[in-house]
Amino acid sequence: MGFLRKIFILFSVAFCLSIEAQTLPYSPDNICEKQVVVHGLKTTRAPADISISLGAENKNNCFIVISKKDYYLYVYEKRLDDTVLVARYDACFAVNRGNKTRIGDMRTPHCTPSIPSFSISQICNAASWKHDFRDGRGNILAYGPYFLRLNIGTGNRSIGIHGSTNNRESVPGLASEGCIRLKDEDVRDLRNRYAFVGMKVIIKAEDVDDYPYEVRAMEQLGEPRLRHFRPQTIKTSTTNTQKQLPQGVLIKQ
Repeated sequence: MGFLRKIFILFSVAFCLSIEAQTLPYSPDNICEKQVVVHGLKTTRAPADISISLGAENKNNCFIVISKKDYYLYVYEKRLDDTVLVARYDACFAVNRGNKTRIGDMRTPHCTPSIPSFSISQICNAASWKHDFRDGRGNILAYGPYFLRLNIGTGNRSIGIHGSTNNRESVPGLASEGCIRLKDEDVRDLRNRYAFVGMKVIIKAEDVDDYPYEVRAMEQLGEPRLRHFRPQTIKTSTTNTQKQLPQGVLIKQ
């Protein structure tokens, strides 16, 4: 029995090491989320990274993967038997973590086994679109140049990928009402170089790490990323009541 136990322990250690070997390095502890108060509302911020856009050989072979854990929107392109990373942008999600279950719950939807992927259903010119965030600024421009409406499989047509006019500093972080915010120049680049109606979009839950093809694609690219949080350190469900707090408060999470 002692011999079999040792074999089991050695096998378990080897398995864990093999899983770890498939994972790219995680961020150091000083790269972390922080809670801040902006316009009297509590939001979450993460350190900003640089954007990457290399262009596609055929954009019809591209698809989007969004990491709610690491605050990135990635664009990948299928090339023969390979998957190549062609673009990476910082992203902002809803103030509340967890999957969207109803309109108004202030959550960004993510894919599930029953709905494994979403798609872009419409690309709208949003340069003149306004929104009142109820933070005292009134009805202001808010969506950037484009709104890429998503079909999330539930009939809710309010979720999309858009810009961050008048809210640029919220990217990357948690501050939207459910949509995915990019910097205005990034949503313009995404729309002009990669996006098309019918494009597949995968949004990963907060506890989902890189897929194996993502690890390979990032290793091939060789461009380090600033944020790669360990899944167990990220909360998968939170509720932010958006309580009005004194301006300038900074709370490390």
